[in-house]
Amino acid sequence: MSVEKKKVDTCGLNEETLLAESTPKFITSPGFPSQYKSNLQCSWTVKPAKEKMDIRLVFEFRSQYLDKGTSGCSDYVMIEGLGEFCEDMEKNILRTSERILLNDTTTMVRFVSDVGFTYSGFVLAFYVEDKVKPCPCQNGGRCLNSTCVCSLGYKDSNCEIESLEILSFKTSSVLLREGKPLKFEVEITDDSIPNVQWFRNGIGITSASLRYVRNSIIAANGSFFFILKISNVLRRDEDWTVKASNGVTTSYKSIHIKVLPKLLLQLTPQYDFSIQIGESINLLCTVINPESLKYSTNGSLIWQKNGRNIETDLDIYISTTNLSTTLRKTSRRLGDSGSYFCLHSSYPDPTNVSISVMVTKPDQKRCPNEIFERITWNATIAGTTKEESCPKNQKGTATRYCDTQGLWEIPNLINCTNVVFVNASKELDILLEDGVNNTEEIQKTVDNTLMIMKNLTSEADVLSAGDISSSLDILEKIVNVTNLTSVNIEKEAFFEVVDNVLSTNNAKSWTTVQEKTEKDGSLILKNMDRLSEVIMKNNNITSTNFTGINFEVTVDRTNIDKSGIIFPYVSSNDTSSSVDEYSTFLELPVQAHISDKDIAYVAVIYKTMSEILHTNLDLKRENNMKKVKEDGKAKDDETINSEILSLTTHIDLGDLFPPLNLTFNHLFQNKSNKHQAVCVSWNFTLNKWSSKGCRVNSTNNKRTVCQCNHLTNFAILMRPYTSEKEDKTSLKTLSLVGVIVSIIFTVLTLIIYIMTWKHIKSDQNIMFINLCGSLVLSYVVFISAVEETNNEVLCIAITAIIHYLFLVTFFCMVGMGVYYFMSITVTFYAMHVANNFKSKSRVHWFLLGGWGVPLIIAVSTLGAFWGNNYHTKNYCWLSMESGSLYLFIVPVCVIAVIDILIIVSLMRVLFATSTMIKSPLHKKAASGLRSLGTLVPVLGVTWIFGVLAVNESAEVFQFIFIITNSLQGLFIFVSHVVLNKKLIQGIKTQYPSLSGLSMLAESSRKETSSDISDRPIVKPKQKGILSIFGTSSSKRTAKAKKQIKSDSLLTENTASTDYSSVAPHEKICLMLSEGAAKEKERKFE
Repeated sequence: MSVEKKKVDTCGLNEETLLAESTPKFITSPGFPSQYKSNLQCSWTVKPAKEKMDIRLVFEFRSQYLDKGTSGCSDYVMIEGLGEFCEDMEKNILRTSERILLNDTTTMVRFVSDVGFTYSGFVLAFYVEDKVKPCPCQNGGRCLNSTCVCSLGYKDSNCEIESLEILSFKTSSVLLREGKPLKFEVEITDDSIPNVQWFRNGIGITSASLRYVRNSIIAANGSFFFILKISNVLRRDEDWTVKASNGVTTSYKSIHIKVLPKLLLQLTPQYDFSIQIGESINLLCTVINPESLKYSTNGSLIWQKNGRNIETDLDIYISTTNLSTTLRKTSRRLGDSGSYFCLHSSYPDPTNVSISVMVTKPDQKRCPNEIFERITWNATIAGTTKEESCPKNQKGTATRYCDTQGLWEIPNLINCTNVVFVNASKELDILLEDGVNNTEEIQKTVDNTLMIMKNLTSEADVLSAGDISSSLDILEKIVNVTNLTSVNIEKEAFFEVVDNVLSTNNAKSWTTVQEKTEKDGSLILKNMDRLSEVIMKNNNITSTNFTGINFEVTVDRTNIDKSGIIFPYVSSNDTSSSVDEYSTFLELPVQAHISDKDIAYVAVIYKTMSEILHTNLDLKRENNMKKVKEDGKAKDDETINSEILSLTTHIDLGDLFPPLNLTFNHLFQNKSNKHQAVCVSWNFTLNKWSSKGCRVNSTNNKRTVCQCNHLTNFAILMRPYTSEKEDKTSLKTLSLVGVIVSIIFTVLTLIIYIMTWKHIKSDQNIMFINLCGSLVLSYVVFISAVEETNNEVLCIAITAIIHYLFLVTFFCMVGMGVYYFMSITVTFYAMHVANNFKSKSRVHWFLLGGWGVPLIIAVSTLGAFWGNNYHTKNYCWLSMESGSLYLFIVPVCVIAVIDILIIVSLMRVLFATSTMIKSPLHKKAASGLRSLGTLVPVLGVTWIFGVLAVNESAEVFQFIFIITNSLQGLFIFVSHVVLNKKLIQGIKTQYPSLSGLSMLAESSRKETSSDISDRPIVKPKQKGILSIFGTSSSKRTAKAKKQIKSDSLLTENTASTDYSSVAPHEKICLMLSEGAAKEKERKFE
């Protein structure tokens, strides 16, 4: 059927007219073969292309899959004069219907869909034929110029012969062993691509199979090849049937293969053990399945150690039969320790079992033989873990640690599971692995599994940790199977199993499960949500109410446009008067303009989940199971303080308005002011509680009312007030405003420095630009992304980036400090060292250290704390709790101390100059303050207040820290731009239109520079500071003079520079350098 060539896939707007000819044309549902949309009303007018007598219209459905509904046709095709058509069976997909004849030459075709379910839709063929001459074509064929045009599935002159034929069905091997790959290939001939189904032992498989891979190939001769590959064949894969269909005819072929079981060997004892020198090694190896050796006539079981066969000698006795072998050996030395292997010499595939034997000295510590938890624990050496078989009627391996003192610890039985659970789980695994498509078989398996679990979980007073773990796996597999196959699940049985698993009697077992595995109570929430979605797919939902001891469920329908949802139901009269009886409930108000039809919903209340699902998902920590004290006071960790409510609907309601109201009674009274109630919902993506979309409407020490704008699982957390979680609004606002101001002025500083770079180019300014750049980047990332905690991977990346950029900022600060130190302090005390330092540019080393060392620290921190609370819970920043923050605090403190020492040394040199010694006290104070105002912003010593502000009670230091550091950019701008006349002069020279800025800078600096300009330190006419020594100095003095003359921090001739025309920080450096030079001159004199 060539639907693609002439199909009409529009929606028949304005009653489109279609002209019928003898060659079929097609009307399709919009989007065919994809699902059509809801609320469609399409119409077409069909009439002959040429008006002729004795012709009639003919209609045929070539495919039809519509939503039939429960009463009448929900979605249908109406052919005027013939009625409505709606088929909802998958077998009608690509299947030609009987011809529908209409004597009228003109008719109307309509397609209508409601708001319910949609499927692939329809393909309706229409054409004209003569009414007079009967057509001899059979099986739906039609006459065209006295020739039969056969319908799909038939051929020959009168369309009598089926076109579909299976030419061959073969396999890559008819005899093979388990675990080997296998390929089936079937060749089919037909006019179009047939539909092929594979059946194993009479049960169909689907593309959802985990073991089978299907594909198809179109051969050049027109045949179709369909291939099925099995990666590891099993014994249940022996009988296969292939079914080919073209929608009209069907053909079958079968094939049988022989699958031999894989050799299974068993050692006794089964697990590794230890003995002392002089004791015997006794091993027994047995073939469990003799049929696996059917075609291995030669060979026998042998023993090996270290790759060599073990033969009988004086110390070794070996006895071998067809299906078993025994090894006895007296251990005489420590060298008898090792791994002993048992294998079959002629088996074609490498198959062996091994056991490790440890021979110890008599005085070596070990744990003795002991029977505990119905398990015989054989002796083992200290410091090792012993494995043994689980108790009777359980499968799996139990482990127990023997400590270094030779004392047994409590055994770990998490892998010990009831045999019945294990078998039930295997049955579900077969359904999932093989992609079984037999509804009856699936229904039977799922129902039997649920009944088994229901009986076992209800009969046991306490479920073991292994049974809890296995129950979670089985419930998830049942949901997976139900979701893939759409079978009807026994909801009551499923709910009862969940109720039994959530029993408080199992609290200890739940603790073990969460400590020893990656599983937790969120699996119950997840699978109940998924099951709810599966249940709501069924259009025929029946009202279901389940009330258990540990949780309640309601499955129902409602018109959300007209009435809301209350669960558990509380009448308006009882809401206030019986508040203690109906303590925890949810209410979804009417949601306007959502749907004019009933929607399905599932509401759940988990009464005991708070004792199972913990707030901190790092369940490996020792304090992960903290509970409430008997006096009703919560401990310092977060605690779930309510039952858990859940609401799911089969359509997405979007953002709820009005919001969902949830009323929670507290499980314990919050009498302490150290905790607050937080409304949270479970985030399945992050696997943790999130407060996003929820807020506290009202709360007291007994109950909390929440409002949320979405649907999921909800609860109340009691969260302690900590600096990590609750910031004061004033501090946050002050910090945000200051950081924004700092970014603006730092960016402005960068722009101005770049614009005037040719006038101010120097190594110091290169470092200064790097400092400003890293400061801007760190602040931008900080304020834009520090609260992005919903995405864990993104938050970790943000934390690492912020950590790195802040460290770069500090290392640039210490680089500038070292530059000042070498240029001033070292000049004062060791001028030849300073001159050697300044003899060539070293800025590249400063930049390498400033950007490279922080990268090493940041990456090392990330690696050391990966998966261990690297960042805080509420912000993407290093955590004090885990200690990662110390890898920021320690470098910052070290750098701050270094910068303080540098500032002290600079101030000491400043006040040691002759000029400052002769100056009055108020000028000394003014010079000192100006120096500090210039150096402190670029050296970052104010971060010392940040260390003091770590203590949340030190609010004064918090405010000082935020003010001084968030306005760092403003301070830099003022001291390095506004008060920098050299920079302003450069702007005026390069950009004359901005000359007004020079006047502004001059006026702002007038008072600042007055005390220095009153009495110049160096006369302008002096050529150099060494001119006072004359020309008759010794060679050594001349060399010293040369060093002093070459000493200039930012200009070529320090002594001849007019201080009123340079930047404040340059002025200070020049003053200090000159003072250092003068002091040096006195030494030479």
